[in-house]
Amino acid sequence: MNVNRSPDFQPTKLEKTINKITSKGLLVANSASHGDDWTSVVEPLDKIEHELGQQTSVNSHLNSVMFSEEFNAEYKKTLPLISNYYSEIGTNKSLYNAFQRLQNTELNAQQTHIVKESIQSFELSGVALEGEESDRFKAIQEELSLLSNQFSKNVLQSTNEWEKTVTVEQLSGYSESELAKVMTSDGCCLNLQIPVYIDVMTYADSRSLREEVYRAYISRASDVGHTSKEFDNRGVMNDILRLRSELAELLGFRNYAELSVEPKMVNSPAEVVDFLDELVARSKAQAISELEELQIFAGQELAPWDLMYYSEKLKQQKFGYKRSDLTPYFPEESVLNGLFSTIEMLYGIGISPVSETTYHDDVKVLELSDASGAIGRIILDTYARENKRGGAWMSDYQGPYKDCLPVAFVVCNLNSPTDGKPALFEFDEIVTLFHEFGHALHHILTKVPFPCAAGINGVPWDGVELPSQYMEFYCYEKEVINCLSGHWKTGETLPEELFEKIVASKNFQSGLQMLRQCEFALWDVHTHMTDNDTYDVLSDVREKTSLMPIIDENRFLNSFSHIFGGGYAAGYYSYKWAEVLAADAYDYVIQNGGIGSKVAEQFRECILEVGGSLDFIQQYKKFRGKKPEIDGLLRASGITQ
Repeated sequence: MNVNRSPDFQPTKLEKTINKITSKGLLVANSASHGDDWTSVVEPLDKIEHELGQQTSVNSHLNSVMFSEEFNAEYKKTLPLISNYYSEIGTNKSLYNAFQRLQNTELNAQQTHIVKESIQSFELSGVALEGEESDRFKAIQEELSLLSNQFSKNVLQSTNEWEKTVTVEQLSGYSESELAKVMTSDGCCLNLQIPVYIDVMTYADSRSLREEVYRAYISRASDVGHTSKEFDNRGVMNDILRLRSELAELLGFRNYAELSVEPKMVNSPAEVVDFLDELVARSKAQAISELEELQIFAGQELAPWDLMYYSEKLKQQKFGYKRSDLTPYFPEESVLNGLFSTIEMLYGIGISPVSETTYHDDVKVLELSDASGAIGRIILDTYARENKRGGAWMSDYQGPYKDCLPVAFVVCNLNSPTDGKPALFEFDEIVTLFHEFGHALHHILTKVPFPCAAGINGVPWDGVELPSQYMEFYCYEKEVINCLSGHWKTGETLPEELFEKIVASKNFQSGLQMLRQCEFALWDVHTHMTDNDTYDVLSDVREKTSLMPIIDENRFLNSFSHIFGGGYAAGYYSYKWAEVLAADAYDYVIQNGGIGSKVAEQFRECILEVGGSLDFIQQYKKFRGKKPEIDGLLRASGITQ
């Protein structure tokens, strides 16, 4: 497979575009009037960004979902080119001056916001740096792009490296559904792909097997455990953190956390820490009670590989059902149809599959349409497989531009069809699917005519999770469950009794879950505020958040791709920050008519349609009438302290 390169996009094209934009401004800079306007400055950059984005986004996507050494070697060659492109744009003083002059032209509200944000972006991209400092800034950006790719590659290859064949008898506790996922002609093959790993941790009665798989998973891409030392990410992580710190200092910040939050809604890293500390303080007592309850139920000292297993057993006892009771009611076709119906009820948007040849047989192409016709597409890659990056995400192939409709990639690692059965989804997997479609709707439902701020472009990082987390809440609506469910044999919708049990168990161990997410977020912001060893930082954070010790082989950070292979550095708090907004928004919609109501339509109009073209928190207040409060999240999570 060849890396996609466009013969029409040449390095000189960027130079010609910039020269065309800036030459007019240079000629008239000292005159009473000037020739800069939106059309001559912003539109040419939107055009070139759209063309380049079509090339880079598909290559990045394929490297994540169809990894091969050959492809990655070619992809790696493009990273310095892309990094240098953005460096050239971000540090071009003539372009910066052109945007500054735009402030004195006639602009509408969206254009004014975009220009303001663009000027800040120039300043955070090192436009004020000169000489050696400017060169060093660009070199750091290039090196970081290569290190991020190496980190993700090491995680993927380390994950793929481990397999274990066991007998059916060794998988005591598995139902027929879980066995079907791992059954081969030679026995049952276990691996570290998320669906398989979670099944072992949740259902395997063999404590020694759970321990073995847990140790292999938690030590991926490290110097211990099963991992080949060539995949050890510790040095990569240290280099990334060192370079981020140097980058921030070049721009006059004391640390990378200060640089990271500058374009976000929060005012400082200290505000992030205070926010997370409050969540910890208000949820810790409940988390302690939940762990004590689990300890008593298990009747033994708990190890990390016991938590999911005994939690599932306790959940079954408390609520009268087990996870495998639900999966037969959620075959893939029914779930997708229900998801599409929910989106149509919420926003009047139709979604239908279209026949297209794609990069893998499992991939679906979906077309979104409204009364006016097609408005965009989603390329859906649902199942876990080897050589596909773990986790779930949405990324954009292209935004709206002239005759081009927005297109999004939605990627998950969910259960796949087995032995003549359709893919039967866990309820947590359905929530994940709703989450990622929330992101995709944010991208596709945009009404912004300017690509640089349409869809997810220009949205502050601590607001980008709002549409996705907002969508998750609808998974617990009876109307939605009826659309999603249909037993794979009988077509029967989920019985009322099981639905009530799902709702009753929604916040099971929510205190423990809150502590866990706050631990990750606090470590993230603190490790980007100091030069201390990142595992030492984690140890310090765990003194506040931890309720049980970790094993010596724990190298979780070595595979924390959100921070070292994605865009969440010093921004992982965004999940909880946006969840405050999402809980508040959902509660407001439900209290004012719910699905299909005018208020639901206002969420689309105020949040989804405006993208990054207006101040995000002001748009939220326009929708809601006031700023959200942390109490809404705690109530939605069932945390009563």
